[in-house]
Parts: sequence; structure tokens; C-alpha cells
Amino acid sequence: MSILKLTPSCKDYLWGGSRLRTDFGVQSDLNPLAEAWVLSCHPDGPSYLPDGTMLADYLAAHPEAAGTDCKKFEMFPVLTKFIDAKNNISIQVHPSNEYAL
Repeated sequence: MSILKLTPSCKDYLWGGSRLRTDFGVQSDLNPLAEAWVLSCHPDGPSYLPDGTMLADYLAAHPEAAGTDCKKFEMFPVLTKFIDAKNNISIQVHPSNEYAL
């Protein structure tokens, strides 16, 4: 199996900066560039394959690409994002109550 090159969805929140673009090469016209969702099946910011296919659609057709345990989830359970804030912000995680307990 080959490595999948993904294009992230990007977010332009007011607290964002420019380092995702300048230091990490994220390509986006958004300014400020606050977040790059680099591994995402979330409907509000999916990652895309080079041919424009959403990662969620690819994994639905090829569940083995995410490993054996991911088949049990309705949606790929991981969202990985890079964040650039002009100022310090708190670290946040948002698991469900069932998962967290």
C-alpha cells in the first residue's frame, strides 16, 4: 500500500497567524491562517486526496487503508490539525463522555 498524500482543509479564525504557510508550506489563500486539518474525515473540514476525493469517501471504499481496528468506527475517529495562534492558547481535547471515562 502506498502513502496517501492529503490536502488539508484550512480555517481562518481571527486568532490565527501566518506560520502554517511560511514555515510549514500549507497552501491556502486564507488570512489569517489559523488551522490546517491535515488528517480529517470531519464534514466541517475534510482532507482530500490529490484527485479531489474526500478522505472519508476513500476510507469507506478502502477501509483497510486505516488499519484493522478502524473498521469498527462509523467515521474515522482521528482529527489531526496544525494550529498557528498569534498568542498562546490552551490545549484542548474533545472526546465523548463514554470515550473519556
